[in-house]
Amino acid sequence: MEKIGFVGTGAMGSALLSRLKLANVVATVFDIAPAAMAAARAEGAEVTSSAKAVAQVSTIIDVVVRTDQEVLDCTLGSNGILEGAAPGSLVLLHSTIRPTTTKKVAEAASDKRVNVIDACMTAVPSVVRQGGLTFLVGGQKTFFERARPHLLNMAKDAVHMGPLGCGNVAKLFKNMLVAYRSPRPGGSVIKRPSISCKRPGRRMSWTAWR
Repeated sequence: MEKIGFVGTGAMGSALLSRLKLANVVATVFDIAPAAMAAARAEGAEVTSSAKAVAQVSTIIDVVVRTDQEVLDCTLGSNGILEGAAPGSLVLLHSTIRPTTTKKVAEAASDKRVNVIDACMTAVPSVVRQGGLTFLVGGQKTFFERARPHLLNMAKDAVHMGPLGCGNVAKLFKNMLVAYRSPRPGGSVIKRPSISCKRPGRRMSWTAWR
């Protein structure tokens, strides 16, 4: 049985933990903010002292922080996930970050035989709590299949988008599409956004049209 750990238990992390609570899954968690730790405890989680400590007792580690730098700090930094993760552990990066950040973490993790996928989220916390989340996942298919039962404890669906970083690309595209379709003051025009995600032997691309 997988042992679940969380690094980052703010609004989104706490919402995910609420879904795990409904599934009778107890996670070990850490956040730098005491209020976030208290919120996680209220969702039935067990709190600990660092990201490293989370990784030491977990086989799947969810990273739910805000920025690229926070992802790097909590994975690669002092007392970070990679200092505590055992070989074979699986790290799930849920943040809306650059694909290059995901690949940087994965490269460092591979030296320790730790696996990484990007599993980006498509809903706000209130929708997550209602079970309406979909994960957009990039990474090796075997890692996706391993993570899928855990992801479906927190969401209505998890979609494998392709190799590592493709979940990031799909989420960034979604954000661009939402911005493109939003009303714009002064009649300003936003060009059709286009993002591509390379896959072995093919190229996926999406273009947003009216």
